[in-house]
Amino acid sequence: MKLQKMQALTVHGISVRTNNQTESGPDGKIPLLWQRYMAAHPQPAAEIYAVYADYASDVNGDYTLTVGSLQDLNAETVTCVAAGDYLAFEVHGSMPEAIIRGWQTVWAYFSEPGAPQRAYRTDLEIYHGPASATILIGIVPPAV
Repeated sequence: MKLQKMQALTVHGISVRTNNQTESGPDGKIPLLWQRYMAAHPQPAAEIYAVYADYASDVNGDYTLTVGSLQDLNAETVTCVAAGDYLAFEVHGSMPEAIIRGWQTVWAYFSEPGAPQRAYRTDLEIYHGPASATILIGIVPPAV
């Protein structure tokens, strides 16, 4: 994991409103969102973005997930990734299992005493290929 400064990005794609409790059960919406996106993009962009935004509160609240790219100008949804400080967690392996393990690492890290405070503005996953991704978690900059 490493600190990374992000510039604002605009991601074009499709979205769903959900929460982690829904996603842990049989009625999860995220797998269907990914199926729909991949069916519409059989030759996806070199990098696919999954942006978590519009947080209602924290890890337990609702959020909007947008899956898309930087170039799909015909997309249903446009989501802006906030500029700022992010912690980057690299993920490698078979998807979606590897990304699920990556999120488990993220949740464990932020539950530790002394961990930076999550901003809950935008978080994202950047898929670099079928077996490589980066999870970026927005954090509140430390007071100077």
